[in-house]
Amino acid sequence: MTSKLLTRVQLEFLLKNNDKSIKLKKAEQTDRGSSFLPAFSLILVNDIVQHFVLCNKCQSIITYKKATGTGGLKKHLASCEKNTPSNTTQSSITVYYGQKKPSVLPEKLKKKIADAYIDFIILDARPFEIASGIGFKQFLQVIYNSGKSSSNTQSIDISDYLPHPTTVSRKIDKIYEFRKKQLISWCKALDSYTVVVDMWTEKYSGIHFCGVTVRATDSDFYLHNFCLCCKPYTLENQTAPNIRKFIDELLLEYGLSLNTNSFIITDNEPKMIAALRGANRVGCSDHYINKILEHSFTLSKSGCVEVVQTFDVVKSLVANFRRSHRQINLSRKLQTYSSTRFSGAYYMMNVFNLTYNELIDTFSGPNYNDFESIDQDLLSHICDFFRVFDDVIKTLNDETQPTLHKVIPLRMALNNHCAPKADDSLSIIKLKEFLKEEIKMKWPIQSEHLLSTLIHPRLRDFCGNQSLKDQAIQLLQSAVVSPNSSFNTNSSTCDSSESSSIDKSITSTKSNILSLCFDKPRAAKPPPDEVQLWLQGDFDSEIIDDDILSFWRRKKKEFPTIASIAQKVLAIPASNTSVERLFSSTKIMIGDRRTRLGSEKIDKLMFLRKNLTPLKHMFDLKNGSTTIIPKRKPNDAFEEDNDDSSNILKKIKVAEEDEYDLSSDDYESEEENLETEIVL
Repeated sequence: MTSKLLTRVQLEFLLKNNDKSIKLKKAEQTDRGSSFLPAFSLILVNDIVQHFVLCNKCQSIITYKKATGTGGLKKHLASCEKNTPSNTTQSSITVYYGQKKPSVLPEKLKKKIADAYIDFIILDARPFEIASGIGFKQFLQVIYNSGKSSSNTQSIDISDYLPHPTTVSRKIDKIYEFRKKQLISWCKALDSYTVVVDMWTEKYSGIHFCGVTVRATDSDFYLHNFCLCCKPYTLENQTAPNIRKFIDELLLEYGLSLNTNSFIITDNEPKMIAALRGANRVGCSDHYINKILEHSFTLSKSGCVEVVQTFDVVKSLVANFRRSHRQINLSRKLQTYSSTRFSGAYYMMNVFNLTYNELIDTFSGPNYNDFESIDQDLLSHICDFFRVFDDVIKTLNDETQPTLHKVIPLRMALNNHCAPKADDSLSIIKLKEFLKEEIKMKWPIQSEHLLSTLIHPRLRDFCGNQSLKDQAIQLLQSAVVSPNSSFNTNSSTCDSSESSSIDKSITSTKSNILSLCFDKPRAAKPPPDEVQLWLQGDFDSEIIDDDILSFWRRKKKEFPTIASIAQKVLAIPASNTSVERLFSSTKIMIGDRRTRLGSEKIDKLMFLRKNLTPLKHMFDLKNGSTTIIPKRKPNDAFEEDNDDSSNILKKIKVAEEDEYDLSSDDYESEEENLETEIVL
């Protein structure tokens, strides 16, 4: 939530839903404070004290400000003590927020629901876990509540109340346009942000998609992530100039651009590096790690002969085994190797190692000889060794917290992990030596990594690496002092330009004689050495669970300039995982049964899938009301579904095939196979 002080309605909503951002703090009586305060609890939202308190006795929300005193609290307490549960007529907060006893559903009714759900899975060929989705549960809850409200009416045909696929499609278009305008308004207000970009080819249609997400930290140090698009790449080829042009056009839709106050995260492919030359590009650390691991298994020059042979044999056996029916006899499904999947080699070999004993009697012929050639001890050691790399990749994948400050410490940890041990075999020693050199040569450290590490209160010493620490201090000092630094805000430049224009106007004004006698402007006082104060401070006890955002939320007034730098670099992720996950969701959305779903509709669906909930939280709760989307004009082909539209809906259902025949080929390809259970 972006607003600091909330209304009573918004606080009631958060309390009702047990929102994690809201906390209650018992009001303590001070020497000069009122004796009524201990009977109430302060309400905090995101650690910000609200202008309301909660009565500890009746759980009512009461307005309270320090400036207006405790008169209102005194009146409420007197009224609260007089009223008893028997004569109280006013609804207390417990009516809405008290924990009610869970209603017990009769076993017969539970069985009917389970049977109907199983029929739904069988008849519509849906996944077993479809009911675990948030959107599906919300849909069922609305249906249940509607049934309760209409319990006195005669039985209804549910098909009369379900929307037609075309209605669903057009509703998606309207919601998309409305929410996109909200996101554009948010993007245009950003001073600094990070853009994450990647490319992907969908195998069924062969369409090249470009995914873009944006990430920013607000002035209160809350992190925001949004998906901008997952659009098909429409230019004739993927040369560097065309890729840059396509990215610039996508960003321009939201009022964004690649400037000195923006950063961009991509994979480390040569065409992306060339396309983004001149921009503040930060390489994806997960791609660096994944590429290093891939080289250890695939490059002959790595010198890890036994490791490469083990990898090749396991890869071949898994590929053959996955095509057989014997797969169902294993406790775990074997994983095929994918070079584009992070830790793909580790996952394949680890599952194979875990099911090794189950596989002994399953191979025959040439495959059996290959299986016998595997050194199980070496395979186990390889998996144990690469498990640490997988843990690092998972750590850097977190989208909910800043991760860039973790890159340098984890890079050092992997470097130390590659140090040979006394009990290591010759194959493992060669593997470690190769990876240690690859980490040094193929995983570069950038300025943003240094700065993000230095502004972390428990990583400022860089694990004893004085050279990196000196570089980081120099960068921080430059960012604090130099107005031309890309990490500096534009306010200093604007102030200096304004002051120079004022000086010229004073000198050139001859009518005001007294102005010539004024003292000359004093030189600006040098600001306190914020960097030294930061380096000398002791903050070990002030940061808990690596919550660096909460730390800087408290320290932004003490270190204002460094806090402005932290606001920028903490928004930079260590990897481009947000777009990778966007593509994974797109792949699931399309599937082999929905290949005719239009690319524009895919873009809208993915936008809403990623952004609908955070945009509702940001805009709808901020306004204190439910957002109303304007209705379609009456001259549209299909009317919106409402309580009075059942007759229209029946007509549409009767003429369903005719309606599709009347639509164009393009429209049909987008709408015909659209499934009505899409989560909005």
